[in-house]
Formats: sequence, C-alpha cells, structure tokens
Amino acid sequence: MLNYVLRRISLLLFTLLILSGFAYGIRLSFLRSEEMADDLTYSLFIQHFLRGEWGISSVTGQPVLDTVLHYLPASLGLIFTGAIFAAIFGTFTGTIAAVYRDRWPDHVLSNLSLLVFSIPVYWLATLAMMFLAMQLGWFPSSGQLSLLYNIEPITGFSLLDCWISKQPNHMDALTDAFQHLLLPALVLGMSTATEVFRLVKHSLSDVLSQNYIKAAQSRGVALGMVVLKHGLRNAIPPILPMLSMQFGTLVTAAIITEQMFEWPGLGRWLVTSISARDFESVQACMLVVAITLIVINILAEIVTVMVYPAKRKELYAQQG
Repeated sequence: MLNYVLRRISLLLFTLLILSGFAYGIRLSFLRSEEMADDLTYSLFIQHFLRGEWGISSVTGQPVLDTVLHYLPASLGLIFTGAIFAAIFGTFTGTIAAVYRDRWPDHVLSNLSLLVFSIPVYWLATLAMMFLAMQLGWFPSSGQLSLLYNIEPITGFSLLDCWISKQPNHMDALTDAFQHLLLPALVLGMSTATEVFRLVKHSLSDVLSQNYIKAAQSRGVALGMVVLKHGLRNAIPPILPMLSMQFGTLVTAAIITEQMFEWPGLGRWLVTSISARDFESVQACMLVVAITLIVINILAEIVTVMVYPAKRKELYAQQG
C-alpha cells in the first residue's frame, strides 16, 4: 500500500513538472508574439511559482496570488456544492433505475438523463434564471450576496463568512447567501448528475444480479435494506475513480455557470483575464485548476484502494 501511495505521489510530481514546462513554453510564446523581452529561466520560473511570486496583473496592478486567493474560495464553494448535489441526485435516481431496470421508472429516468445531458450548461442556466429566478422569483438571479448585507469576507466562503460574522443580521445574510448559491449550484450539478446516474445505474445493476443479493432477498430481507446495506456498499467503491474524473466536467461547467450568474469566482476571473490579455493571471489560473484536478484524481485513487477490497487485492497481486 505504501509503495502504491509513493508511486501516486511521484506521478503527481512528474505531471506537475510537465504542466510547469507547458506553462513556461506558453509564456515564452506569448512574450515573443508581443515582442517583449523576458530573462526568466525555467528554473527561476519554478522557484517563483513555489514561493508564490506569480507576477502582477496587468489589469488590476495587484499580485496575481492575492487575486487567486480572493476568487478561489467562491469557486470551490460553488463546485463542491454542485458536486454534492450531483452525487446525491445522481445516486438516488441511478439507484431507482437499477432497482426497476427495464421497467418504466428506468425508461423515464434514462430518457430524462439523456435529455438533460444534451442541454448545454449556458442554455440550462438561462432557462433556470428565466423561469425560477425571474418568473417565479424563488432565487436571486446573480451575485453571491445581496447589497443589503455588509458582511466582511474573512474566509472567502460566503456561507461561512455569514455564519461567523458579528453583524446583528448575519443569520438573514446566511439565508440570503444560501439562496444565491443554490440556483447556480443546481445548474452546475445537473451537468454531472447525469453521468453519476449512468455510473451508479450500471454498477448497481451488476451488483443486484449477484447471487448473494438474491440469497438475501430469499431470506425475506426488505429490498430497501438489501440495496442500502449490500448493493450501494459494493457498487460505489469501484466507480470512485470515474466519479472523481467528473470534477473536470464540474470545473469546465463552473466557468460558464459563473459567467451566467455573475458569480465572483475563479472561472469568471479567468474569462475576464483572457479578454483583457492579462497573461500572468491566465497562466496562474490555469495552473491552479490543473493542479487541483490532478490532486483530486490521485486522492480518489488512493481512497478507492483503501476502501475497496477487490482493488486492494489487485494491487497486492501486481506487487507480487
């Protein structure tokens, strides 16, 4: 197990080395296209990045690292809320489809999943804003917090900042922040929930066809207990690495979602920086996103090996 973890960490370091070389190459190409001189060598580039010296934004004049730390919490809060919704909704619907496989609930949910999957994120966000925010007025249509509340950003996570705030109306601000977060998180989660639905449905269907599941049902164990205690327990671990890969879809969709809902996050800042040709900001943002995705995928693989006995046995067999 230790050898496997060390190999994963070495793979992480090697991948980060490739990414840094790619970023440095893009930097040189950009500066040459702009006819700008740059005496920063690759080794100095790595040293500056590790020390947090990511340059100065050509638009705001502020250190890029400070800007990243300012926008990153809002993006992480949105992405992880969307991931939680996708996991819960996708697992719930996938379980129903697997239990009623080849019957009308399966057909209805599968067709709805295909329909939602085919809708672009920007179109789904537009429909949600027009119907749920503007027509019904259930949610705010943009922003992270209403201007009525003067909450000092301490952590950058709007819900947490409202919770720990000393303002007398901080609980009202917490409710308002949750309302602002819910609609973009639902739209973001829907882009991934369809894939979670598909993975859970197929994995759970295979588990429910096993003999020990049929034996448990023959002993009179309730179907719901069989699914929860035996089905999902054995169906979820094998698909954890594939589920972790959906964070790439979430991050990509988050860039569009932040633009549509004017969410003050890293994705919206990235689009603005690209439009303004703020290269230092674009470079730092892309590296942060890439590193985050790689770390999440490797951690998911390690967790899978730890909690999934079959994967652990396969690992031990490979080690001889």
